[in-house]
Formats: sequence, structure tokens, C-alpha cells
Amino acid sequence: MTPHRWSRSLATVLAMAACGVSATAAVAAPGPTGSGTAPKPVPSASAPAHHATPSAVEKFWTADRLAAAVPLDAGRGAPGALPRPGVSRLAPPGPVGTAPKGIPKGVYGDGIPAVGTFFFDTKATGATYCSASIVRSAHRNLVLTAGHCAKHAAEKGIFIPQFRKGKAVKDQPFGGYPVQKAFTYANYQPNSMRADSDLDFAFLRVGPEYQRKKQVEEVTGAGLRLRDTPRLANQVTVHGYPHLSGNGQRAISCTVPTERLSGFRQMLMRCSGFYGGVSGGPWVTGYNAKTRTGDVIGNVGGYYGGGPPRSSGHDDWMSYSPVYGQEIQDLYRAAVADRAPGTAPLRGLYEGKLAGPASDWKYATHVMAADVDADGRDDLLVIWKDGEATLYPGDGRGGFGTPRTLAKQQSFWKNARSVTTGDFTGDGRPDLMVLWAKDDKKDTSTGKVSVYSDISAARLTGTKEYVVQQAGSEWKYATAITAGAYDPGKADDVVVRWKDGDVTLHSGVTGGGTGRERTLVSKDAAWKDAVSLTTAQLSGKGADLLVRRADGKLEAFSGITATSGRLGASAVLQPAHPSYTRNSAMAAGDFTTSGRRADLLVRWTEGETSLYEGTGPKRIGTWKTMVSP
Repeated sequence: MTPHRWSRSLATVLAMAACGVSATAAVAAPGPTGSGTAPKPVPSASAPAHHATPSAVEKFWTADRLAAAVPLDAGRGAPGALPRPGVSRLAPPGPVGTAPKGIPKGVYGDGIPAVGTFFFDTKATGATYCSASIVRSAHRNLVLTAGHCAKHAAEKGIFIPQFRKGKAVKDQPFGGYPVQKAFTYANYQPNSMRADSDLDFAFLRVGPEYQRKKQVEEVTGAGLRLRDTPRLANQVTVHGYPHLSGNGQRAISCTVPTERLSGFRQMLMRCSGFYGGVSGGPWVTGYNAKTRTGDVIGNVGGYYGGGPPRSSGHDDWMSYSPVYGQEIQDLYRAAVADRAPGTAPLRGLYEGKLAGPASDWKYATHVMAADVDADGRDDLLVIWKDGEATLYPGDGRGGFGTPRTLAKQQSFWKNARSVTTGDFTGDGRPDLMVLWAKDDKKDTSTGKVSVYSDISAARLTGTKEYVVQQAGSEWKYATAITAGAYDPGKADDVVVRWKDGDVTLHSGVTGGGTGRERTLVSKDAAWKDAVSLTTAQLSGKGADLLVRRADGKLEAFSGITATSGRLGASAVLQPAHPSYTRNSAMAAGDFTTSGRRADLLVRWTEGETSLYEGTGPKRIGTWKTMVSP
């Protein structure tokens, strides 16, 4: 958390955040993909390169000076702590509030090789430090920290991995690495409570270790992979070096879920013990102690330097992080290339709205796209766990209007195992194909498959039900279905995943039967892990099959036809990741009237719902939050 410098009324900011109103009035209007238009480069905001010799920096940072260094966010959570020179004294003295019951506590320990402390010295602050982490890079010499820390980077800066208090630089586990240059955006300002706090991240280029003359990745054997923030609700381990009397400045870590910080393009996490010194500490997923790597998807930073003001009484148990996306990736590339990063667009959290909280949306069992209300725009159709069915009319701009209830709670729709939309009767109106998990009229052997023709905003069951497979048929072994125009013509072809790992294509499904069957995959164990399927049009050349695997990987298969009898070319749109493994429902539609069913809506297990607009055959679309966790 930054020093307490007030740039505007805190009451106004917090009131806006509490109401879910963005405090980013200066955010650039997003372009067609929501990324905004990047301004032309301006002179770099990077700190000047540090030309002192390593021996001079090592000599400066004695064991005593390292031990006496005070965190840049000195007032954060420290009972009775006095502000540093130049820091506002608006924060009241005295102990901070106690974390509410149920808030986890951070665990103190020796830390991990990829994380350490970054020390610097200025006339205003004296010996000061933040937390930082090693990120993998071509030259093996980049460190990630908070932007509000990096503004001071070149002032006798040094990075010490897995820091040990009381030891000189030469006696630290992996030595020390002089900071040569810092990379931050020119339009980021430290201590901000404004839109630019979304850019509170930075990279430090460090020189070789003094004794070994090798780069930091080489010596430590550690380095985190820089990844875009997968979504707002993630499971992360947050690391840092808090400065608290009695703990010996030991490393702290805490594994917790994240959620959205209202009004900003940021996440928050709750865990006590994150006192001053943790600014810049990484938020890590999937860490492997043996390989000393994992994915870093955030860092302590953002609004007010990464946490609430001390006056709120809970700044040691609530921490913030910017959301990683195109901005941090561009800054990373600039740092690798030693290029001036210029400025970045301030776009806030690019989001739309779906009625209802995440606590309700976690029960959305089936999501589908179709022009149900016949207005020329795709709508979202949802069947809930309790049998209720809801229509969300699409506005053609990636948003949805007032929901309409098409089936009440406890209806027979709670028995649906898998549902897909298509044109199975050939009249151009959307139909439903339903794979039932239970048949209330007969028994529980399953295997019944129904087609409902011409569904509408008034009737989910359409004009007629056609039973195309009777209860007890071999379709009781089918687990998921998705329909589309895999062969030229109408959307009457259905891909089926079976319990044993078979994947089949059924061409020409009608109200009279399930069409001609072709095997695309034969008893492949990998396909048993396909947790959800949907059909998209990613390139405009026929239909594409989207598959989410149990490990979180999202794949696209193109070129599937009845004549080819194969899955076709594949591309990974999202890599395997722990934050994606909890996906349970997705639907591709044309929610932005682009002419292609290329907008992918994903409902995650916790209820967070995302829309990836303009998804292509080899890339995921622009992330848009529809329901926040």
C-alpha cells in the first residue's frame, strides 16, 4: 500500500465503489474489441539506468542498513506506526482494527526463491523496501514489482531473492542484484486512487549477482510465468515481506480466493498479516516447488497502493491487485526489448450486465444462444438447476435486457442432462434438442432425446415435442450435445460426447430421428475430460467445436464435416490453468451482431460469468465481465 497522499475525497471514491460505480471517468472509450485505442508513444517513464558499480551498491547495503530499511507502505497495518517523511499524517495513530471472524491468517516462513525484497534509498525516505518477484524472460534478468515502488528503483536499488534479515548481501541465499532500470507507464502516478491505479505494476531489469556474475534466474533456478489474469475469481497464493515488530521480517504467504474490487480493473483478496512491505508481492497460481515456477497473475498494488486506507481499520487483511492483460504484456515486452513503454489506455474493467448476483448464477446449469424472440439478435437462454428457464434478450451490443421467465421452478427442465439449440425442422426458427437425465413419465434409465420445434419468447417447449430417441436407448451413454451447421446448410448437425470417450457427429437431425452417425473420436480417454462443449463460427468458414477440458484448457476444432469424419485442425485458445478448471457451462453466439457466432459466454462454478467477444480460430476474444463474483 502506498504512502497516504490524498488526490481527492476518499469518501467520494469509496461511495462510488460501494455502489459499483466506476471511478474511472477518464477511461478511454473502448474500441470494437474493448481494448481502446493506444496513444502514440511518448518519452519513457522508466527511471534512468543506474551506473554505480555492483561493489559500490553491495558496500552501501550493509546488514544493518538492510535490517533498518522501512517499507514504502510504512503505515499499512502497523499499530502506532508513524508515517515516513513526506507522507501525509491524515491516518490516525493507534492500533488498526481486528480482522473479522473467518478471515484467514497469513503463514510466516522462509519464502520461495522466486520472491524477495527490493531495496532502494532516497533523500526523502532513506533506506526503503518493497516486495518483488522474478519473472521468466529471454535475458533472465527481470523482476516484477508494484509501479509505486519502481518509481524509486534506480536510487541505489538492489533485489535480494528469499531475503534473510540480519545478513549482508554476500551472505543472502542467492546474493543480491543491482537494479539497472525500471519500466513503468508514463501515465501512471504513484499513490493514486484514480483510474491510473489499474497500472500499478512495473518491471526492474537487474544486473548480474556480485559474486557469481550470473543473472538472477540462473542463480536461483526460479522464475514465475507472466500470465493474463484469467478472471476475477481465482485461487491464488499471495507472497510478500511484511515489516512487523517481532516477526524478523520473514516472508508471508496466504492461499485465498480473489474477487472484484468494485469500480476498478482490479481484484481483492482477504487475509490478515499483510502489513507494510508487501507492496509488489506476487499473486501466484499453480506453483511447483520442485521446478520453482508458477503463474503470476497479479501483484499487491492498485487503489491506494494495494489496500484500503489505514483509517478504514483493516488494511492488513485486505489487499488489491491490478488485473493483468494487454497492458502488462506490452510493458513486459518493452522491458525485454529495453524500449520506452510510453503510455497505456485507461479502460477500467470492460464489463456488461446480466441480471442477478453470482450466488444465483452458479446454479445456471445450461446456457444457450439463439434468436429466440425473433428480433434478429442472438439472445441468451438459461436453464437453472431447479428447473426454471429464463430468456435474456440480446441487445446486439454484447449486453442483455430484462429477463423473462419461460418455465417456473421445479419444472421438468430440471431433468435435462444436456441441451442445445439448432434448426432441426428446417423452417429457420430455433429449435431445442434435449438429452434427458431422467424421465418422469417412465423410469430413470435415461436415453430419451427430444426435439422441441420453434421455441419462442412465450414458449420454451415450442409448438411440438418430437421424441427422437426413447428412454432406455443407447443415448443413455451420451453425456453432452452441441448443434451447428457442420455440413453446409442449416444448423441440424449434432456433435455428441459419449461416456466412454467416443465423439460422434450426427448429420441431419430432424423431428424424426437423430440423423446419420459418423465417429470422430473412438474411445479416447482424453475426451472423458471434456467438461463442456459448444458450437461457434470463429472464422466464418463453417462451424467450429469449442471444448473445455477438465484441466481448464479451451480448444477449438475446425473443419469438422460428415464427409471428412474427423475433428479437423485444433488450436488452444486458453491454456490449462487452475482458474479455468471450475468452468461448467458455455455458449457461443452472435451477441454483438458481427455476423458470426464468435462471442463466447462462460459461466464459472462460483457464478462469475464472462463474455469473450470476437473470439477467433486461434485466439480468445476480449474479456468482458457479465456477472462479478
